[in-house]
Amino acid sequence: MTKEHVSGLDLLPATIYPAAPEPVPDCATCDELGALRSTARAEYDRTREADANVLLRRHQRQAHPGSGESIPARRRIFRYVPYSIVQDGSAEPEYEACCVSGDEDDCGAVSGRHPDPAKVEEWQRRHTQETRHTRYRRWFADYSVLEPTAAP
Repeated sequence: MTKEHVSGLDLLPATIYPAAPEPVPDCATCDELGALRSTARAEYDRTREADANVLLRRHQRQAHPGSGESIPARRRIFRYVPYSIVQDGSAEPEYEACCVSGDEDDCGAVSGRHPDPAKVEEWQRRHTQETRHTRYRRWFADYSVLEPTAAP
């Protein structure tokens, strides 16, 4: 059973991934690069296939300038889309503290994760009362989403 060549590039816009170049008839270099691409395609090696396309386009620009359809003029437009990073309202932030007091080693006591910083601060007060430790490392974590901003 033979496998048919299937490329995911068909799913992407043609402006990003133009059609593969066709070898110019009666050109040994074009034929050689076309054969290299066919071999890579048959072995499902997309990297070598893309490399062969790049080499074939480069060769055609240099050796066959203005040869018509084999090197269509392309114009690419890149657009900047501004985004704002905002806190994800569907997930609660997390607060946590760890005691790092100690002469040689850190205490290592941990408050646990809480959705409210007041609970972590209260744990720190109680831990200080019990142990006289006064140095803590605090963590804050949340989720964020990128939202496109309105165009000016």
